[in-house]
Amino acid sequence: MKKFYISILTLIVISCNSSGNSNISTLIEDGDLEELKKRKKEYVDAMNTMQVELNEINDGIAFLDENEKLTLVSNYEIKEKIFNSYIEAQANLKTRKNVLILPEFQGTLEQIFVSEGQKVKKGKLLAEINDSGLKEQLEQLTIQANFAKENFERTQRLWNNNIGSEIQFLKSKTDFESSQKIVEQMKDRLAKTKIYAPFDGEVDEIISNQGSNLIPGVSPILRLVNLDVIYAEASVSEKYISFIDKGTEAIVQIPLLGKEVTSQITQTGNFINPSNRTFRVEVPVKNLDNKIKQNLDAKIKINIYSQNDAVVIPLRIVREDASGNNFVYIMNADIKEGVYITTKTFITLGNKNNIDVEVTDGLQIGDILVLEGANIVEDSQRVKLIN
Repeated sequence: MKKFYISILTLIVISCNSSGNSNISTLIEDGDLEELKKRKKEYVDAMNTMQVELNEINDGIAFLDENEKLTLVSNYEIKEKIFNSYIEAQANLKTRKNVLILPEFQGTLEQIFVSEGQKVKKGKLLAEINDSGLKEQLEQLTIQANFAKENFERTQRLWNNNIGSEIQFLKSKTDFESSQKIVEQMKDRLAKTKIYAPFDGEVDEIISNQGSNLIPGVSPILRLVNLDVIYAEASVSEKYISFIDKGTEAIVQIPLLGKEVTSQITQTGNFINPSNRTFRVEVPVKNLDNKIKQNLDAKIKINIYSQNDAVVIPLRIVREDASGNNFVYIMNADIKEGVYITTKTFITLGNKNNIDVEVTDGLQIGDILVLEGANIVEDSQRVKLIN
């Protein structure tokens, strides 16, 4: 019956092609508008019916033809995930506990009590400078101070009993206080002959040798370093100032060591550099294995956006039409196993990173998209999924 029906439609079309032109010309010459509209409806109905039949035939051929050649693609299923967007900045690794120990007293370096590579605690005696007789001077000044103290105490007792003059009392008091200050000054000078560790650390380098003549504030004795906690410092464009604050997540990458450390920003600069419009950020990095050294090159990835239930797709599958509209291809299952039909779907993009992009409109969780092959397929195209 169906074959007979198709044959009749075919004959109608053939008949229309062979004699339709003369009949239509006659109708036009006669001005028969109603008949023309009637003919048009008949032809359209016949063509639509044949198109439906043709589509069924094509579907049947595709379903039965095991050798059908289709474009091979892979798929990407949209699942609910956390989406983070980062910016990157070049950084430098630094520490605030890296100091050259300089003398405060001029003299000969008498003794060094540590060696290179030795770990020391805060307050450890590192070196001693020859005091050039300060100890003997201190002993003499201490004796004089004790005498002045006794004289003052005796004069004070007499003064309290209204014996002696006020001038004698004031002079003894002045001598006592002056001698005490001189002793304290000498003790302070003598203390500067001993060099103590200002913090826990490691003696990185001994610069001056025993017997060297040291000049205050000029001649370095040794370098003390503590790399337990260092920090990455970077300059970030001012346009991100509203996204970055203390506590913002940051990832420090150290390419030469193959390390990646997750941390938080602990300091943001309050000064915008007018030459490059950037501000400073600081991220602490724990150096558990002591492999990270000062001044190593690093990168900081700063999290400027985070969404817990985002619709996220790979950035590389997003295409753009001539009008600048973004779109992807959704895969809809065909009646044939492993075969899908593509549907061109326009989308609205949100934040993105180097790999993924957030979709704010056009897609939903569970949609299956064309992944590999997204650049070669078209709308309503039959494709085959790579196993």
